[in-house]
Amino acid sequence: MLVYTSQYVKKNMKTKLGVEFEIDFAHTLRGHPKCGKPHGHTSRIIVEVEGDVKNGDSYEDNMVIEFDAMKKTCWETIQELDHRNLNELFDFPTSENIAAWIFEKLKDKIPVSSIKFFEGTNKYCEITKN
Repeated sequence: MLVYTSQYVKKNMKTKLGVEFEIDFAHTLRGHPKCGKPHGHTSRIIVEVEGDVKNGDSYEDNMVIEFDAMKKTCWETIQELDHRNLNELFDFPTSENIAAWIFEKLKDKIPVSSIKFFEGTNKYCEITKN
């Protein structure tokens, strides 16, 4: 039987992990012909982190971040948007501004590499680390 060890995550490989969340919110985009009226969305948010696996002797050394810790940290930020009128937080609550806000709030807490913010089911914005 082949047992996978830390040797399989090579030093030249990048490792990404992601977690998904779903929120509901309301907003209005002043001046927009269609979205200038109050309306709501169900949004999916994908937070991705990127890092190196150290390949040490502990489970922590063999992962970028522990999933439960990542989910908890992300939800602490994302829950501020859930079931809320986002005009209370943003002058213009566009997908771009919401995704950038999430990125900025998380970047010093976890090694975030991208935020995907889906407005409804077929539109999204992605903010990535330079």
